[in-house]
Formats: sequence, C-alpha cells, structure tokens
Amino acid sequence: MTGLVVVLALVGGVSAWYQGSPRTGEPAADTPAPTADAAAIPNGCLAGALNDADGLLQAQKDAPHSQTGAVGFGAAVLRWTAQYPRASANDAATVAQSILARGASGTIADLAANGAAPKSYPGVTSASLNLADGRYVVEEATPDMVRVTVGGAEIVNGKSTDRKFGSTLTMVWESGVWKVRSDGSERSLDELFAEGSAFSGGC
Repeated sequence: MTGLVVVLALVGGVSAWYQGSPRTGEPAADTPAPTADAAAIPNGCLAGALNDADGLLQAQKDAPHSQTGAVGFGAAVLRWTAQYPRASANDAATVAQSILARGASGTIADLAANGAAPKSYPGVTSASLNLADGRYVVEEATPDMVRVTVGGAEIVNGKSTDRKFGSTLTMVWESGVWKVRSDGSERSLDELFAEGSAFSGGC
C-alpha cells in the first residue's frame, strides 16, 4: 500500500499533511497557554472511543469556552474526519451543519460533499487517527479564536503503522460552541512531535 493511498484513506474532510517515521526521541516541550486555563490539558478523546457523529456533537456541547476546550474539540474533529469507513452522508451533512463556522474555508468546508461521495480503498477495511501519543501546538489564541496544530498516529486494519499525520485547525467560538473556521498546514510533523504537548488522554 503506498503512502498516497493511505493518506487518502484517512483524510476525508480536512487539509492534512502526512509523513512516515517522523523524528522521535526528543522530549515534547510544553506550549505556553495565554488563557486563564493554562494548567488544563486538552483531552484527545473528547468524542469517545466510538468516534461517531453523536459523540462528536456531544463533544462540541461539552467543550468549554477556553483554549483547552477549543484544542480538545479540534482534536475530536480531526479524529472524526480521519476515520474509514466514512460516516454516512446524512451524518456528514448533520456534522457539517453543526461544526462549520460562518464563512468556513479550506478542505473542511467541503465536509458534507465529501461525505456524500465516499471512496473505497482495496485492502483497507478500517483506518483511524490515534491521539494516545498525539501532540498539539497552539499557534495563536484569543478568547474566541484558537488556531491549533494537531497530529497523531495512523491505525490501518486495527494495526499501528509508523506513519503520522496532522492538520492545523482554526477554531472560533460561535453561537455558544466551538466551530471550525478553516484548516491547513502550519508546521512540519517533525516540529509538531518534537515541540508539541501531549494530550491528557487519547483514543
């Protein structure tokens, strides 16, 4: 299976970058948190192990109005979009309506359309993003906006691989919950896994 096939199988709704065997062995540095909840650590499994639409929407409701809440929900969004088989078209449309901010841009803006036209990948029965050893870096933060880079490990057909991928998500506080305004690539995976902070838990 080529790297291209794997990354396509995993990333269905966000702009992400991908790399095999990123540099490891360097301690992760703590990222300063400019908001009042500096001591809190984001949860990398906020949407639960099932990683379904109901869990993601509940995570959106549960995520507090804080940097920690934005990072945790951003991680949940990345996990949900990275799963294979894809969610149903109905679930994709429901999730898109709930989690996309006004004027959303980037690949994430096509979340519903991607869900309506799922692809299949020979030899791949399941794939997911695991954040148990994932990392995050807050690139910029205000009380109502957090831009965060999140990365995790690839799981294919129930087995870990040596590949990792990530994405930078801009989260905004809108209508009383965190939503996604845009996605992209802010830093290399080497930088992310060398300098990023660990989650309090992951799945």
